[in-house]
Amino acid sequence: MGEAANGVTDMSASGGGIPARRKSIAGSERRRNAAGEDVASWRLASRGPILAYDEYSDEEVELRIGQRNPERIEGLLIDFRYVARDREVSRRSVLCWQCGRDGDRLYVRGYCAFREDLRTFRVNRMADVVAIQGEREMPVEDAAAFFAAFAARETSGRTAPKVTVRD
Repeated sequence: MGEAANGVTDMSASGGGIPARRKSIAGSERRRNAAGEDVASWRLASRGPILAYDEYSDEEVELRIGQRNPERIEGLLIDFRYVARDREVSRRSVLCWQCGRDGDRLYVRGYCAFREDLRTFRVNRMADVVAIQGEREMPVEDAAAFFAAFAARETSGRTAPKVTVRD
């Protein structure tokens, strides 16, 4: 793996054939300046509560880093490689909010630091998942089983929340 001049890890150097994702430096700089933040404070792990608009419920949700209840996914910070529908590969850091099913598919919904928005991710499109709890980074060997356990616990004893996905 090589690192380009802009700080983006070039996965193609490792023989993985995955091109480096170029994030708009101007966009990131503009967001930092608009928020009045210094360079280091934009990172997800250093933020306080995050307010995000959920278009499905038409409500604003407040997310905090750190699971208050280990049985629920809310507050868990995860990092992973994601392959989008158009086969674009990107690295994501997500502050989890919900985990659920839509038919046979498993989804995780949370605040994505890359897009700076509440997003929904298909678990079968995730790779190299790492769960971050405090200072500990724990590689997740079987993402489907890991997230299925959260989906089962979050929906037991009540009607399963339907994760609506727009393809």
